Amino acid sequence: MSGARDDEERPYTDWKRWGLDAGFGVADAGDHDLFTRELRSIEKRTRIQDVVEIGYGNGTFLGYCRQRGWAVTGVELLPELREAAIATGYPAVADDEVDTLPEHAFDLVAAFDVFEHIDPTASIEFLRSLARRLRPEGAIILRFPNADSSLGNPFQNGDPTHVNAIGTLKLDFYAQQAGLEVVEFRGTRRRGFRTSPIHGIHRLTAAPIAIAAGAVRRAIHFPDLRVVLSSGNVVAILRPSA
Repeated sequence: MSGARDDEERPYTDWKRWGLDAGFGVADAGDHDLFTRELRSIEKRTRIQDVVEIGYGNGTFLGYCRQRGWAVTGVELLPELREAAIATGYPAVADDEVDTLPEHAFDLVAAFDVFEHIDPTASIEFLRSLARRLRPEGAIILRFPNADSSLGNPFQNGDPTHVNAIGTLKLDFYAQQAGLEVVEFRGTRRRGFRTSPIHGIHRLTAAPIAIAAGAVRRAIHFPDLRVVLSSGNVVAILRPSA
């Protein structure tokens, strides 16, 4: 995955501005607050101890898991990111080695900004593979661009490696075929003052307006669908079907 710069190949990690030295695996106070709020509903039901993250990128969530005292394993496509993880003490395997991870061994499988990279023809088997890693009370958390709203277009179309646009109906189909249930589908949590004053003010002011406006639009246009019309990215939490 790469783009052009001065007629040469530019690494994807460079384009994403991922630091592979001191910046790798760092979760600051804003990151910690955000991930804690994203996982709150999962932790009400699941005691998280063992985690696997698919597509960990700059390693921010790996760092968060370490702060929480969780054992975390990373899965990555790019060799330089695997090397960075291993160099900082995280077990890491290639993306085509997911099935080498033990089955029924993890409380949480996280895939932030990954599902949109999976070819539609492979999406069901991708979820099945993740489901096999879960313990009975475990959960999968996904974050991806919101294909149900034009707000998701900058995120979906802004990365040339995105190959699948996913909304609530498509996700329900994928999950059902994979033996999973979508127990939560919502907009992402918004950053607050622990990230910056601007983020905090936005969360207190603009965010409630966007959520209210989205709820009105949903009531008018899609009263029977679990769509999100207030956020460019969405979070889905999946659990094994009963």
